Amino acid sequence: MAFDRDVGRQVGGALRHLREQRDLTQGMLADLIGISRVRLSTYENGRQIPNLYDVVKLLATLGFSWQEFGRALLLPSEVRPAGGP
Repeated sequence: MAFDRDVGRQVGGALRHLREQRDLTQGMLADLIGISRVRLSTYENGRQIPNLYDVVKLLATLGFSWQEFGRALLLPSEVRPAGGP
């Protein structure tokens, strides 16, 4: 299966939006869920789509439901990575 940049950006933007709602830095959240800040950055910038396990950990740690994650995926103003179109 080929990597879809649009999907990567959409998922990453949603994760960034939810993280920012909790006033956490990438480093703080990465430490909480046990991944590197660089790995979290690749997710948020849409360069890599997170695996299901990491999404579950992210949502649980941030205290958001799958429904809230789904809504964040649909927020066009929130899903564009910084500096992107």
